[in-house]
Amino acid sequence: MRKQTIFWITGIAIAVVVVLLVYNNLAPSVKEQDVSMKGTIRQIGTDAYQVNMQIIRTKEDNDIHMVYPVIFGWGNMSFSEEQDGPYFRPSSVGTSSTTEQLLHQALQDEGINTSNENGEFWGFSIPDEVGTYKMRFTITPLSEGVDSLENPMIYYVHKEKLLGKNLNWVKGERLEMMKENAE
Repeated sequence: MRKQTIFWITGIAIAVVVVLLVYNNLAPSVKEQDVSMKGTIRQIGTDAYQVNMQIIRTKEDNDIHMVYPVIFGWGNMSFSEEQDGPYFRPSSVGTSSTTEQLLHQALQDEGINTSNENGEFWGFSIPDEVGTYKMRFTITPLSEGVDSLENPMIYYVHKEKLLGKNLNWVKGERLEMMKENAE
């Protein structure tokens, strides 16, 4: 009787240790290094800027993901109506409350106060497949009296939950400011 009890206790202890090891070593299906981003921003009018972005993803992202251009005081994204060319045009622009919360938290972790900024963040999703996605859009001020651009950034937000563990991450890159006006 005593050997059987020791056997069961040992078996349960080993199972608990294995489950904890597996849980603690869970990793996101797509990692930050699987996504690279770069972009430029240039003035094309008195109150308009053009943003060119390129996102390269080396692994499929079948979980929730959004791309957010974060330029405080500026928004109203307008994608070109051109159907030809190398540019990806998202079917919709908006926000996801779950990814937007992750973005707010990431900005707060960077010491950026988002509580006094204009409205919500607006972004878009790119296809789940591996590939290079180029986007071109214009932005305009969200209200009168908006100053020049400050610290224009793009963020890729990945939301994933596996076995109850959050495997979320947010990656940001600065948009390079182009001095000459676009033609």
